[in-house]
Amino acid sequence: MMTTPVPAGGPAGAASPPGAHPVSDAGWQDVLSLAASRGACVQLTVIHRGVTVLDGAVRCHPDALGWLFSASKPFTSLLVHRLAGHGVLDLDAAVGEYWPEFGTGGDGSKAGTTVRDVLTHRTAAPTAGPYPAAVLAMHRLEASLERVARGRRRDRRYPGLSAYQPLDFGFILAEVSRRVTGRPWPHLLHELVLDPAGLRDVHPGVPDDQLHRCLPFDGSRRALPGGPVVAAVLNRRSVRQARIPAAGISTTARQLALFYRHLLSAPERDALCAPSSDGGRDAWTRLPTRWGTGIQLGGTGAWCPLGATSTERTFGHNGSDVCLGWADPDLDLAVGLVTDRASGHPADKKLLVRVSDAIRTAARRA
Repeated sequence: MMTTPVPAGGPAGAASPPGAHPVSDAGWQDVLSLAASRGACVQLTVIHRGVTVLDGAVRCHPDALGWLFSASKPFTSLLVHRLAGHGVLDLDAAVGEYWPEFGTGGDGSKAGTTVRDVLTHRTAAPTAGPYPAAVLAMHRLEASLERVARGRRRDRRYPGLSAYQPLDFGFILAEVSRRVTGRPWPHLLHELVLDPAGLRDVHPGVPDDQLHRCLPFDGSRRALPGGPVVAAVLNRRSVRQARIPAAGISTTARQLALFYRHLLSAPERDALCAPSSDGGRDAWTRLPTRWGTGIQLGGTGAWCPLGATSTERTFGHNGSDVCLGWADPDLDLAVGLVTDRASGHPADKKLLVRVSDAIRTAARRA
């Protein structure tokens, strides 16, 4: 059984953000209070102009490991862009060139699906088979790969549209990466993304000696409808230790903010943030979303988790309204937000927007 870490001590080798200090400025304290206002456990780190201006935690240890949900995706996206930059793979090549079973599986309709199609959520196959079944089996890597390979495009339902892939996005990209290098996703992620960024406390599957730090998912009735069932799945040791490239990275808000600080100066940023949609409604999420090429972009208005005041140059990724990471190059901001609770309530979704906007307002006043 995983428990929230006690406030004493911290993980071996955990790195603090540059210039980390306790929250003291009243404006930034207000931002943290807003993030904590719904009663969930919260970690929030903000790096502005290279200095950590907010590094706070409420109701949990600042070194507790949150499960990032889809805020995991940009880590895998950056890995793929780096492999492409090294000439190891071609974003415009068919996935089936690297993973033949994907191209020939199902009815063969996926034969022309490219790596770029996956990065931009234009596979016309948000999920292969029923989504609840995919979630229940997501910790079983081989079964998940077989399911994805058997899938088929649904072009009549998603004709030329972006249709978000909650889980299959990661399984496809990680398997392509493995096929072209012969090395599994966690090893590649450490070598090409985490180690170069100095991220020593980001876990693509939590090791045995760090399980005690995992922040349990809150499945109480006041949170997500059906939450106890969701919590029973997500709080399993087998899930927290599994290779789930689109959703299963565990880390802290500090490390998430440092990742986005790294992305601000990464040579792959332009390719990662190259727009692939105009901000219209995504066919799977049914929310206005502007996709880059492996990441979400800002500027989509009132429901944008990166902030209603965000611009198209803002980039990041929401994680089921539980976790959120983003960067704003114009304000030189990098943000990591980790919580323990999901909710289907619009007010809680809107809270993410308000927190992002409050961060941006505070930064402008600095």
